[in-house]
Amino acid sequence: MVFVSDAIPVHSLPKTPSQVPALKIFRFKNSTDIQHEGTIQSGPVSLPITPLPTDAPHRHTYYEILFIEEGQGFHEIDFHSYNIQGAGLHFLTPGQVHLLTFSSSFQGYIVAFSEDFYTFYNPMNPSLSQLPFFQPARRQPIITLSGSDKHYFHNILENMVADHLSAETDQALIGRYLGLLLQKCAFLTQHNAQPAESSALSVPELAGRFQELVEKNFRQMHEVQQYASQLSVTPDYLSKIIKKHLGISCQEYILDKLLLEAKRLLVFSNLSSKEIAYHIHMDDPSYFSRIFKKKTGLTPNEYREHVRKSTI
Repeated sequence: MVFVSDAIPVHSLPKTPSQVPALKIFRFKNSTDIQHEGTIQSGPVSLPITPLPTDAPHRHTYYEILFIEEGQGFHEIDFHSYNIQGAGLHFLTPGQVHLLTFSSSFQGYIVAFSEDFYTFYNPMNPSLSQLPFFQPARRQPIITLSGSDKHYFHNILENMVADHLSAETDQALIGRYLGLLLQKCAFLTQHNAQPAESSALSVPELAGRFQELVEKNFRQMHEVQQYASQLSVTPDYLSKIIKKHLGISCQEYILDKLLLEAKRLLVFSNLSSKEIAYHIHMDDPSYFSRIFKKKTGLTPNEYREHVRKSTI
């Protein structure tokens, strides 16, 4: 069933006095108590269950990694449904709309962190947009884990949790744990990919920076020239690189991002087509409707009705 309101709920990390936004770790809502060396976590030092609703469509202002050790259910991410059967890692970027449906109890952890936290403690590592599971154009949001890989990540997360709950938390240490975790995830993604897929996972720095800029500015910036200017290249050169490595023109890439946001709002909010057009800075609602139908074959209202019916 689709839950709708005037706006899609947005979850943010709790404010902290630290100058660097803190990383947070939670348990799943329907998880049972986690065993630590034969004892059950309890009392003030136990890892909290996520305080936010996860079974209704929502999005975050931060990145999120779900480490699922055990459990069954479904994970809906931006109109794609992923079946959960056992151990795996799930990755989410800011702005994506998702929800979890549980059919059994989950064991594992939710790691929530900002881009600033990651880059502050891992300045020499690849940017988040360069990692294959966070790449906007080729997101691979799920890694299925073998028994040995599950054990590997379990150990990393157990250590992160222990330090996270410590009275003398070392944020730098936790930040480096996060960098190590993501490096291992990137290695697994590359290692498990077919040769053709493996080469496609790597994009040049310019393409990665373009994707990152679009992700953060697509509502306000619709022109290739605007991105080329910020990247200190000509529009023609930028278009050539994007077409070569992403298989799509710069303008189409920007438009696809705008229409994805429009689809999210059509399905998961009660905003009118006109309000959605203004939300993504298309000042002519009739032009928005025409371009939406050209790309999807449906008017905005037809799309809303079709998708909502199909999810009931």
